[in-house]
Amino acid sequence: MIYTEIKLTVPSSFGETACAIASMLDIGGLYLEDYSDMLDCEIVKNVGIIDEELLKKDTQTAVLHIYLPEHVTIPAAVEFLRERFSAEGIEFRCDIGSVDEKDYAESWKQYYKPLHIGKKVVIVPQWEHYDKKDGELVVTLDPGMAFGTGSHETTSLCVETLQETVKKGDRVLDVGCGSGILSITSLVLGADSVTAFDIDPNAVKVTRENAALNVFSGVLDAETANIIENRKPVEGKKYNVIVANIVADIIIRLCSFIGENLAENGVFIASGIITERREDVMAAFAANGFHVVSEKEKRGWLCFCLER
Repeated sequence: MIYTEIKLTVPSSFGETACAIASMLDIGGLYLEDYSDMLDCEIVKNVGIIDEELLKKDTQTAVLHIYLPEHVTIPAAVEFLRERFSAEGIEFRCDIGSVDEKDYAESWKQYYKPLHIGKKVVIVPQWEHYDKKDGELVVTLDPGMAFGTGSHETTSLCVETLQETVKKGDRVLDVGCGSGILSITSLVLGADSVTAFDIDPNAVKVTRENAALNVFSGVLDAETANIIENRKPVEGKKYNVIVANIVADIIIRLCSFIGENLAENGVFIASGIITERREDVMAAFAANGFHVVSEKEKRGWLCFCLER
């Protein structure tokens, strides 16, 4: 199969918004090429080593690569993107090309390298060799085209918070599992079981495949479900840790019922929230009996750890 590749160059600050808009299309996959935070990488900060070619990269812009299968009408897709980007005030440059299926499946892998998050977790792409050091916990990941590699602020904040929260024997609920990175991290940290839901069947498939790449003693149950619209999959069930790395509006809706699923002394980790929505989610937390245990911020994104 030949895929059409649309490359959208946008200001780095709008990279994730552009991803969210593009994901509304009937896409084969997408990835964001963004070097704006490479100097914040723990290895760079602690060791000071960075490839000279990377230093030449433009840190002010990001390139969103969108892959569309043959049945998609390209002009209509481009017009949709143009309208939505204009509504959000996003300036962009659009380049259109094509790529065959093999190149499509491999081209984005060059942008992912082992990533240290927090005190002990290292996210390692399946195709990269990594020599594990004493005390480190390795999460092996092949994200495919599902969201979640650990490089985005919301994901790294969640991984950091999970390291501070998950205990051996815990039952964990992952709402919106994406690539499975948070589910697998929880299991590697010692969780007894993880229930993972996503509305995207491809994300559930990728989560299961990634779980098979890792070694842990717990059990993963990943299913396609939208518990916002249908709460039956979680009715009557209790979890020690509930993690949702989504967006503010979904977090607000979750708050209305997810507290019922927290075990005694359980915690709710909520991320994917831009700083501009802080007061909105804080109001939802208070209205539903949650109090903030910790709040973390990274490059305009927030992650809360909550109890009820």
